Amino acid sequence: MTIKRLCRLTVLSFLMLAFLAGTLLTGCARHPSPEELNQLEMTKQAALAAEDEAEAKKQERMEWEAKLKQKQAELQQAEDDLKAVQEAMAEKQ
Repeated sequence: MTIKRLCRLTVLSFLMLAFLAGTLLTGCARHPSPEELNQLEMTKQAALAAEDEAEAKKQERMEWEAKLKQKQAELQQAEDDLKAVQEAMAEKQ
């Protein structure tokens, strides 16, 4: 290795080390502001409210689907009864 290459490698190593140290020191020293904390809390509350609303809508959908199945069963029973009456009427004629 030549001296020029060695000097360049040393300088680059020190620059990278300084950049890394600066990034770690400033990144660790920064704390969230009260506005950021308030915004985070509001976002959290909005997410929880949306989850609650989604769960309520899911429950409501399940109730409507149960009612639909019940009405479909009633309709099928009425159609079966109608068919039986029509067949009985046809036999009498």
